[in-house]
Amino acid sequence: MGIREWALSINPEDYDSIVLSPEEILQWFGDLDAAWMHDGDPKNPHAELTSGKCSNGFFDCMRVLCYPNLCEILARQLAKRFSEDKIVAVVKPKVDWVVSSSYAAITFGHEVAKALGAKFGFTEKDPTDPKKQKQVWQRFTIPKDSNIFQVEELITTSGTFHEVRRAVKEGNSEPVNFLPVVGTLIHRPPELPVDYDGTTVVSLVERQIWAVDQKDCSLCAAGSPRYRPKTHWKELTGKA
Repeated sequence: MGIREWALSINPEDYDSIVLSPEEILQWFGDLDAAWMHDGDPKNPHAELTSGKCSNGFFDCMRVLCYPNLCEILARQLAKRFSEDKIVAVVKPKVDWVVSSSYAAITFGHEVAKALGAKFGFTEKDPTDPKKQKQVWQRFTIPKDSNIFQVEELITTSGTFHEVRRAVKEGNSEPVNFLPVVGTLIHRPPELPVDYDGTTVVSLVERQIWAVDQKDCSLCAAGSPRYRPKTHWKELTGKA
Protein backbone atom coordinates (compact mmCIF):
# COMPACT_ATOMS: atom_id res chain seq x y z
CA MET A 1 0.00 0.00 0.00
CA GLY A 2 1.38 3.40 -1.00
CA ILE A 3 1.46 6.47 1.24
CA ARG A 4 -1.60 8.00 -0.44
CA GLU A 5 -3.62 4.83 -0.10
CA TRP A 6 -2.50 4.43 3.53
CA ALA A 7 -3.52 7.97 4.43
CA LEU A 8 -6.91 7.68 2.76
CA SER A 9 -7.61 4.34 4.46
CA ILE A 10 -7.51 5.79 8.00
CA ASN A 11 -10.99 5.89 9.55
CA PRO A 12 -11.73 8.95 11.75
CA GLU A 13 -14.13 6.94 13.93
CA ASP A 14 -11.23 4.72 15.03
CA TYR A 15 -9.68 7.75 16.76
CA ASP A 16 -12.70 9.04 18.66
CA SER A 17 -11.56 7.43 21.92
CA ILE A 18 -7.82 7.96 21.32
CA VAL A 19 -5.68 10.94 22.31
CA LEU A 20 -2.86 11.28 19.80
CA SER A 21 0.52 12.31 21.20
CA PRO A 22 2.60 15.02 19.52
CA GLU A 23 5.06 12.31 18.47
CA GLU A 24 2.32 10.30 16.75
CA ILE A 25 1.12 13.38 14.88
CA LEU A 26 4.69 14.24 13.86
CA GLN A 27 5.02 10.69 12.54
CA TRP A 28 2.13 11.43 10.19
CA PHE A 29 3.91 14.58 9.08
CA GLY A 30 7.07 12.59 8.48
CA ASP A 31 5.28 9.85 6.56
CA LEU A 32 3.57 12.44 4.34
CA ASP A 33 6.78 14.43 3.76
CA ALA A 34 5.25 17.44 5.48
CA ALA A 35 8.00 18.37 7.95
CA TRP A 36 11.63 19.38 7.56
CA MET A 37 14.42 20.36 9.96
CA HIS A 38 17.87 21.65 9.06
CA ASP A 39 20.60 19.10 9.81
CA GLY A 40 23.14 21.65 11.05
CA ASP A 41 25.41 21.51 7.98
CA PRO A 42 25.85 25.18 6.92
CA LYS A 43 26.31 24.08 3.29
CA ASN A 44 22.78 22.74 3.14
CA PRO A 45 19.83 25.05 2.38
CA HIS A 46 17.43 26.50 4.91
CA ALA A 47 13.89 27.86 4.78
CA GLU A 48 12.64 31.30 3.81
CA LEU A 49 9.29 31.87 5.51
CA THR A 50 6.37 33.85 4.06
CA SER A 51 7.35 36.69 6.40
CA GLY A 52 10.77 36.86 4.72
CA LYS A 53 12.54 35.53 7.79
CA CYS A 54 14.93 32.59 7.76
CA SER A 55 14.20 29.39 9.66
CA ASN A 56 15.76 26.04 10.50
CA GLY A 57 12.46 24.18 10.28
CA PHE A 58 9.21 24.04 8.36
CA PHE A 59 5.83 22.31 8.60
CA ASP A 60 3.69 22.08 5.48
CA CYS A 61 0.34 21.40 7.14
CA MET A 62 -1.54 21.22 3.86
CA ARG A 63 0.32 18.06 2.91
CA VAL A 64 -1.54 16.46 5.82
CA LEU A 65 -4.79 18.43 5.87
CA CYS A 66 -5.43 17.77 2.15
CA TYR A 67 -6.59 14.34 3.30
CA PRO A 68 -10.14 15.05 4.55
CA ASN A 69 -10.12 12.11 6.95
CA LEU A 70 -6.84 13.21 8.58
CA CYS A 71 -8.12 16.77 8.77
CA GLU A 72 -11.23 15.51 10.56
CA ILE A 73 -9.21 13.42 13.01
CA LEU A 74 -6.83 16.24 13.91
CA ALA A 75 -9.69 18.72 14.24
CA ARG A 76 -11.48 16.42 16.66
CA GLN A 77 -8.25 16.05 18.61
CA LEU A 78 -7.94 19.83 18.89
CA ALA A 79 -11.58 20.15 19.96
CA LYS A 80 -10.86 17.66 22.77
CA ARG A 81 -7.71 19.54 23.77
CA PHE A 82 -9.63 22.83 23.79
CA SER A 83 -12.38 21.40 25.99
CA GLU A 84 -9.78 20.10 28.47
CA ASP A 85 -7.72 23.32 28.58
CA LYS A 86 -7.38 24.72 32.12
CA ILE A 87 -8.51 28.22 31.14
CA VAL A 88 -11.48 26.87 29.22
CA ALA A 89 -12.40 24.59 32.14
CA VAL A 90 -12.67 27.63 34.42
CA VAL A 91 -14.61 29.83 31.98
CA LYS A 92 -16.72 26.98 30.53
CA PRO A 93 -17.75 29.03 27.51
CA LYS A 94 -20.24 28.05 24.85
CA VAL A 95 -18.49 28.31 21.49
CA ASP A 96 -20.85 30.02 19.05
CA TRP A 97 -18.41 30.51 16.18
CA VAL A 98 -15.02 29.23 15.09
CA VAL A 99 -13.07 31.72 12.99
CA SER A 100 -9.89 31.07 10.98
CA SER A 101 -7.63 33.00 8.65
CA SER A 102 -7.42 32.27 4.94
CA TYR A 103 -6.50 30.08 3.31
CA ALA A 104 -4.71 27.08 4.77
CA ALA A 105 -6.65 27.12 8.06
CA ILE A 106 -10.13 27.13 6.50
CA THR A 107 -10.74 23.39 6.18
CA PHE A 108 -9.16 22.66 9.57
CA GLY A 109 -11.17 25.38 11.30
CA HIS A 110 -14.34 24.15 9.62
CA GLU A 111 -13.81 20.64 11.03
CA VAL A 112 -13.11 22.03 14.52
CA ALA A 113 -16.37 24.00 14.33
CA LYS A 114 -18.22 20.82 13.36
CA ALA A 115 -16.69 18.95 16.29
CA LEU A 116 -17.73 21.72 18.71
CA GLY A 117 -21.21 22.20 17.25
CA ALA A 118 -20.44 25.79 16.24
CA LYS A 119 -20.81 27.91 13.12
CA PHE A 120 -17.73 28.69 11.03
CA GLY A 121 -16.37 31.75 9.26
CA PHE A 122 -13.06 32.97 7.90
CA THR A 123 -11.25 36.19 7.16
CA GLU A 124 -9.78 36.88 3.73
CA LYS A 125 -6.56 38.42 2.52
CA ASP A 126 -6.99 42.06 1.60
CA PRO A 127 -6.38 42.26 -2.20
CA THR A 128 -5.20 45.87 -1.83
CA ASP A 129 -2.37 44.92 0.53
CA PRO A 130 0.84 44.33 -1.49
CA LYS A 131 2.35 42.37 1.41
CA LYS A 132 -0.78 40.15 1.62
CA GLN A 133 -0.67 40.26 5.40
CA LYS A 134 -3.80 42.32 6.07
CA GLN A 135 -7.04 40.40 6.60
CA VAL A 136 -10.63 41.55 6.06
CA TRP A 137 -13.97 40.31 7.39
CA GLN A 138 -16.77 40.82 4.89
CA ARG A 139 -18.82 37.66 4.16
CA PHE A 140 -20.44 37.02 7.53
CA THR A 141 -22.18 38.86 10.36
CA ILE A 142 -21.68 37.31 13.78
CA PRO A 143 -24.48 38.13 16.25
CA LYS A 144 -23.80 40.43 19.18
CA ASP A 145 -21.84 38.98 22.13
CA SER A 146 -21.16 35.65 20.40
CA ASN A 147 -18.21 33.67 21.74
CA ILE A 148 -15.50 33.03 19.15
CA PHE A 149 -12.83 30.34 19.28
CA GLN A 150 -10.08 31.20 16.82
CA VAL A 151 -8.37 28.28 15.06
CA GLU A 152 -5.26 28.31 12.83
CA GLU A 153 -3.42 25.42 11.23
CA LEU A 154 -0.01 26.80 12.26
CA ILE A 155 1.26 29.59 14.51
CA THR A 156 4.81 30.95 14.34
CA THR A 157 4.22 34.36 15.93
CA SER A 158 1.11 36.20 17.06
CA GLY A 159 0.96 38.30 13.89
CA THR A 160 -1.74 36.41 11.99
CA PHE A 161 -4.05 35.64 14.87
CA HIS A 162 -3.95 39.25 16.08
CA GLU A 163 -4.67 40.43 12.54
CA VAL A 164 -7.68 38.09 12.31
CA ARG A 165 -9.06 39.51 15.53
CA ARG A 166 -8.57 43.07 14.34
CA ALA A 167 -10.32 42.30 11.06
CA VAL A 168 -13.34 40.72 12.75
CA LYS A 169 -13.69 43.46 15.35
CA GLU A 170 -13.50 46.16 12.67
CA GLY A 171 -15.52 44.40 9.97
CA ASN A 172 -18.33 42.85 12.02
CA SER A 173 -21.27 45.16 12.63
CA GLU A 174 -21.84 43.75 16.13
CA PRO A 175 -19.41 43.46 19.09
CA VAL A 176 -18.22 39.89 19.74
CA ASN A 177 -16.14 38.04 22.33
CA PHE A 178 -12.92 36.31 21.36
CA LEU A 179 -12.09 33.59 23.87
CA PRO A 180 -8.66 34.00 25.54
CA VAL A 181 -7.33 30.96 23.66
CA VAL A 182 -6.27 30.26 20.09
CA GLY A 183 -6.24 26.70 18.80
CA THR A 184 -3.72 25.38 16.31
CA LEU A 185 -2.39 22.15 14.88
CA ILE A 186 1.25 23.25 15.00
CA HIS A 187 2.74 25.88 17.33
CA ARG A 188 6.35 26.63 16.36
CA PRO A 189 7.50 29.84 18.09
CA PRO A 190 11.15 31.00 18.00
CA GLU A 191 11.32 30.69 21.80
CA LEU A 192 9.46 28.80 24.51
CA PRO A 193 7.78 29.66 26.76
CA VAL A 194 6.08 32.53 24.93
CA ASP A 195 3.69 35.26 26.12
CA TYR A 196 1.00 36.42 23.70
CA ASP A 197 -0.38 39.22 25.88
CA GLY A 198 -2.63 36.97 27.88
CA THR A 199 -3.81 34.75 25.02
CA THR A 200 -3.11 31.05 25.48
CA VAL A 201 -2.25 28.80 22.53
CA VAL A 202 -3.80 25.33 22.63
CA SER A 203 -1.89 23.15 20.18
CA LEU A 204 -1.53 19.52 19.17
CA VAL A 205 2.20 19.89 18.50
CA GLU A 206 4.51 22.50 20.00
CA ARG A 207 8.16 22.85 19.00
CA GLN A 208 10.67 25.67 19.37
CA ILE A 209 12.00 26.54 15.90
CA TRP A 210 13.89 29.73 15.29
CA ALA A 211 12.95 32.40 12.78
CA VAL A 212 15.22 35.41 12.30
CA ASP A 213 15.70 38.29 9.88
CA GLN A 214 18.04 37.45 7.01
CA LYS A 215 20.66 39.90 8.25
CA ASP A 216 20.82 37.98 11.55
CA CYS A 217 20.79 34.47 10.05
CA SER A 218 23.90 32.40 10.83
CA LEU A 219 23.11 30.00 7.99
CA CYS A 220 22.95 32.84 5.44
CA ALA A 221 26.26 34.14 6.80
CA ALA A 222 27.78 30.68 6.29
CA GLY A 223 26.65 30.58 2.67
CA SER A 224 23.61 28.35 3.03
CA PRO A 225 21.06 29.05 0.28
CA ARG A 226 17.50 29.70 1.38
CA TYR A 227 14.35 28.47 -0.34
CA ARG A 228 10.62 29.03 -0.06
CA PRO A 229 9.51 25.57 1.08
CA LYS A 230 6.16 25.44 -0.72
CA THR A 231 7.70 26.20 -4.11
CA HIS A 232 11.16 24.62 -3.64
CA TRP A 233 10.48 21.64 -1.38
CA LYS A 234 12.75 19.28 -3.30
CA GLU A 235 15.67 21.72 -3.23
CA LEU A 236 15.16 22.38 0.47
CA THR A 237 14.86 18.77 1.56
CA GLY A 238 17.25 17.28 -0.98
CA LYS A 239 14.62 14.75 -2.03
CA ALA A 240 14.18 13.89 -5.68
